Amino acid sequence: MTTSARAAGPNTLAERLRSVDILRGLDERGLAALLPAVRIRHVEAGQIVVGRSDPGREVFFVLSGKVRVTTFAENGREVAFRDLGPGDSFGEIAALDGEPRSADVLALTDCLLGVLGAGDFWALVRREPAVNEALLVKLARLVRALSQRIHDFASPVPARICAELLRLARETEADGGPPRIAPVPRHADLAAKLVTHREAVSRVVSELVRRGVLEKRRGELLVRDRPALEAYASGVERLLD
Repeated sequence: MTTSARAAGPNTLAERLRSVDILRGLDERGLAALLPAVRIRHVEAGQIVVGRSDPGREVFFVLSGKVRVTTFAENGREVAFRDLGPGDSFGEIAALDGEPRSADVLALTDCLLGVLGAGDFWALVRREPAVNEALLVKLARLVRALSQRIHDFASPVPARICAELLRLARETEADGGPPRIAPVPRHADLAAKLVTHREAVSRVVSELVRRGVLEKRRGELLVRDRPALEAYASGVERLLD
């Protein structure tokens, strides 16, 4: 379901757009010029927002909720790339090169999305240097992330799982306390992201807990031995044969 930005409340929309990754450098004038072009789309959990190979060119801003960028192999196995939440944007690649979508985007929860047409997106990039710069930085980080994933896939499955757990711990690391993973991701979700099976993730996590590297708590995993987790992630030490 798509509505106009005015119908969704322009003041609320403006505040939410300020937090979007590629729009944070916009001043009041730039934001005011953008608002009329943004449409609002409500998406229910489980709905496909865009499909791989679709011809759509719109750019999306996540205003609330959570989506997953993913794709599915011919055998039906899901390969998840990343999860996006409020403040993230997606769809820029198809808008820039005019090619079909490169991945599926699935709503993990009910979502509120801002939608910007490709023509309006190109006009925004051309008139706003701050958006242009933010977009270049975002694309550079995406290339680095994909390069890292290719490198990781050359590693044994246990090392890949440990590397992803370490990355998740860094995202939520609290000052002065041990790194932690919260909320605890579903093993099936980790398996989809790392192109492996849920059972492999369960075995690795159980072994890390048994060795005292991780500690299970309600709603979180504490990293008790970070050097050990780093060693397993890098392949310096093998966790499972």
